[in-house]
Amino acid sequence: MSEELGEKKEQVKQKKADIKEALMNLLNSSTSGGNQYVTFAIGQEEYGIEIKQVQEITAYRTLTSLPNTPHYVKGILNLRGNVIPIMDPRIKFGMPEVEYNKSSVIIIFKTHEKTIGMIVDKISDVLTIEQAAIQETPEMAMNIDTQFLNGVGKVGEKFIIILDIDKIFKHDA
Repeated sequence: MSEELGEKKEQVKQKKADIKEALMNLLNSSTSGGNQYVTFAIGQEEYGIEIKQVQEITAYRTLTSLPNTPHYVKGILNLRGNVIPIMDPRIKFGMPEVEYNKSSVIIIFKTHEKTIGMIVDKISDVLTIEQAAIQETPEMAMNIDTQFLNGVGKVGEKFIIILDIDKIFKHDA
């Protein structure tokens, strides 16, 4: 019994350390000139959206289908009384569809004064990416239309494809 209690105390201590580290990263990012991005996986690729556009992240749930919507709109979600259209970026980007699972999440964000959701495979992290570490997207290097991207950011050895949410919804496929 005391062994379990010791383990739980250690887990709580680790969570507190993780929260403290995240807060320190947030404080440091404001002085370092970088922007923060919510990063997530779609297939094998890591993508990012500026954190100030993200309103909420919620678990995937069954959506209500709507007729006569663009093919990438999977349905609508009632979130605390607000009806929000939910899109699948895989379809928008011309990637094959997959079945959603327990790690699938919906990112709710604002664009063009609208609130929209996007289904992703999983949330990865919140990262600060320095402006100098963001490069233009090589035209032939991506599986998706580069007009939807703001560039590719490098954090350590990891590359993050930075999405331009506004451009994704201006262009109708």
